Amino acid sequence: MKSFHQLVFVTALFILPSLCFAQLQLIDSVAVMADYNTREPMLVQHPNGDLYVTGYANPTKTPQLYKSNDNGQSWKPVDVGSFEAGADGNSDMDLVVDAQGTLYLMAMRFTTVPEDETNFDWSSMKGEHIAMGVSKDEGATWTWQYLSKNNYDDRPWVTIASDGSAHAIWNDGKGVHYRVSRDQGTSWEERPDISPKGGSSHLVSGPKGLLAVRVSPESASGTVFNEDIDHIFISKDFGNGWTSVPAPGNRNWIPTAQRQIGQMQYWVEPLAFDGRGHLYYLWSEGKSLRLGVSADLGQTWDISELYTSDMQSFFPYLNIQDDQLLCTWVSEKADQETMSYTLHHHVGHISLAGDQPKPQFLKPMNLINELNTQYQGRYYAANGGEYFPAILLADGSIGVVTTMNDLKGKKQGFAFRRLKVED
Repeated sequence: MKSFHQLVFVTALFILPSLCFAQLQLIDSVAVMADYNTREPMLVQHPNGDLYVTGYANPTKTPQLYKSNDNGQSWKPVDVGSFEAGADGNSDMDLVVDAQGTLYLMAMRFTTVPEDETNFDWSSMKGEHIAMGVSKDEGATWTWQYLSKNNYDDRPWVTIASDGSAHAIWNDGKGVHYRVSRDQGTSWEERPDISPKGGSSHLVSGPKGLLAVRVSPESASGTVFNEDIDHIFISKDFGNGWTSVPAPGNRNWIPTAQRQIGQMQYWVEPLAFDGRGHLYYLWSEGKSLRLGVSADLGQTWDISELYTSDMQSFFPYLNIQDDQLLCTWVSEKADQETMSYTLHHHVGHISLAGDQPKPQFLKPMNLINELNTQYQGRYYAANGGEYFPAILLADGSIGVVTTMNDLKGKKQGFAFRRLKVED
């Protein structure tokens, strides 16, 4: 393996504004109008080349899913089944596809905000269940089942292990719960909790049975906070056994209930394995975005500063495919007195092949025309969701999805973009 210290050196160079941007090129951008926005979107490509996007909106009864069979130029909604048949979800989603083309759509139900909010008790809001939908015919038909119906169910994830088995986690303030399917989602085996407390911040799989779960202090949609939990749990045997290591770096965790405007926002802290089984972890320390890599499953880490500016970086996302590391994040500067915001969306690419990693970054996207909110008669930049995904597409380009919640233009849905990696 190349020394990760080479990556430290190279990424340090790319912090400089003159070198940092305009290397990933935007190929095209498609706005997809819908009845609702698609918060925390997820994006996958089916083995047949079709693209699928999901994301949540609180008013919906059934999960949202969209499909493109022309590399993202046009999109159509997918019927995932009826509410009565178990297609029941309006909050956090995850979406994966296995090598055989089986789609797994994992959905959470959260308390629905009524149209008339006058006497609504906001403190009553909570997660209500976790549902799993499976399609083996490219989204034409779906089977659904509930994996949990516990109060405060929160943040589901699903991944496909190297043997083709499907692994699902979530939390409810009383632990990170775990299910496994070895029959392509027909049945789900209940397994011991991965952690007795903490939040299910991310789940990934790697080669030779590797799995990793990021467990963070906050759980149950921000209603439970365990400051002594800040770990990565790792399995080397397809989830049969787990060991924990402390998450590297320094984070100033602030419970959601105590967080003020402009303070650091944490939610998902992403992990990824490369083809050699080395574990990557992306996190923010305020104005510094850090990337760590471990060749010994979290026992030791090499850490680099991937990006820094005078703005806070948060909501990172990380994905590794074919020795290509893709990352996204959001940066923001907030002025509490004027209630003004500067908000940027970032995309990075690092080739892990060859003698030295080759970082490239897209010029930060200012999505004020797609993401804005209203306060006292004025429109401001708004996050509109949390993390946003990036994947390597079959044609070698990068696909990126951001939610669209344009109150000023009265437009909702999502935006799909393709980026080109410069040689």
